[in-house]
Amino acid sequence: MDEREFIEVLQKRAKQQHKIIDDLPFPRIFALVTKWLSDHPWRYLIPLAFLLTLLTRSLLGQNFTELVLRLFY
Repeated sequence: MDEREFIEVLQKRAKQQHKIIDDLPFPRIFALVTKWLSDHPWRYLIPLAFLLTLLTRSLLGQNFTELVLRLFY
């Protein structure tokens, strides 16, 4: 299988996945969020991680640094 055929197979699978998502019995909003997260997960995950870090840091204070150091020790 050469590169062109491989890319065609990947495109077919992507179209099948999008069709499956569109046919889900869930509300349309769920399908849109699923597509958006599958295409651009960093737009959601990086700000979420930043906010969680700020929240945890504000709640724990200096203990947050110690907790992180214990996790990686």
